[in-house]
Amino acid sequence: MNIIDRYIGRSILVATATVALVVAALVMLSTFIGEADNIGDGGYGLAQVLAYMALRLPGHLNLVMPVVALLGALLALGALAAGSELVVIRAAGVSMKRLALSVSVAGVVLALLSVAMNEYLGPAGTRSGDALRDTARHGESVESIDDGLWLRQGDTLVRIDGTLPDGRIADLTVYELTDGGRLSRALHADYARLEEGRLVAEQPRLTRILEDRTETQAPASLTLDIEIEPDVLALAVTQPDELSTPGLWRYIDYLQRNDINADDYRLALWRNIVGPITVWVLVVFALPFAFGALRSAGAGQRLFMGGLLGLVFFLVNEIVASTAPVYGLAPWLAASLPTALLAFATLVWLRRLD
Repeated sequence: MNIIDRYIGRSILVATATVALVVAALVMLSTFIGEADNIGDGGYGLAQVLAYMALRLPGHLNLVMPVVALLGALLALGALAAGSELVVIRAAGVSMKRLALSVSVAGVVLALLSVAMNEYLGPAGTRSGDALRDTARHGESVESIDDGLWLRQGDTLVRIDGTLPDGRIADLTVYELTDGGRLSRALHADYARLEEGRLVAEQPRLTRILEDRTETQAPASLTLDIEIEPDVLALAVTQPDELSTPGLWRYIDYLQRNDINADDYRLALWRNIVGPITVWVLVVFALPFAFGALRSAGAGQRLFMGGLLGLVFFLVNEIVASTAPVYGLAPWLAASLPTALLAFATLVWLRRLD
């Protein structure tokens, strides 16, 4: 059985690698078309575009990794079934359960590869690629925060629009309230920096709101009694689906400590956890097809069927994740429900074939 395990696993991995190369070529072509109009902006030339494409590739592949794994498994197992190799293995007394275990060898390898892309290659490549593009085009990289990052400390509200590579903050707005909730002071600065955990606004425009008048000031700098952890800013400028699991965990903890809704980040955290399991389940899910409709089908039909099934699963996964907050579905359940249902269907199908 060790020989059979290696043979089936190698067949699936080779087919998946072939599919991944085709998908990577399409993704890079699409990225190049999107970036072609920006060539010539500042120092953003062809070499920078190619580097940007290469850096962003792991993140793009990670998004479609479940579909790529399914297509690779369908191609490999379909080819083995068409050559009657799986039939011979079954005739030799190998059960479907044992055959599923052989297929799982490749599934586990692909799941581990998915973890590597999701936790390390994808986030690091996305940050490096965006920084390279922005620096080449504009001379500096400003990482914007969607809708701004809002912080609250006591009666002080802070809004940050983005960060710069040197750790400075771009576009800072601060509101101070009285005990009764009335606005007493407003401050805006184009740039600020962190010094020993404190915010220092550079050339701020300060407005004091009194009972009968307002007073404005423009000091060279102003130190604010506001504590901000530097890594919180690095996490806040990244989309939830681009953060690694440890990064999501730290940012969720920060949001909870500031009484900010963290459901989007909890959902992203659970999807990171469930993602590798989904890859493994989809690889095993391809096995029953090898003894059914795809046994006599050609490679084109297997690709079409795999693409269709992968698209349906992807849409169901996204729909469940998007509608979960509307129906009050727990993030862990929204992330795992499609995969759990698919795993159950696969188990039932395999038992019927055994």
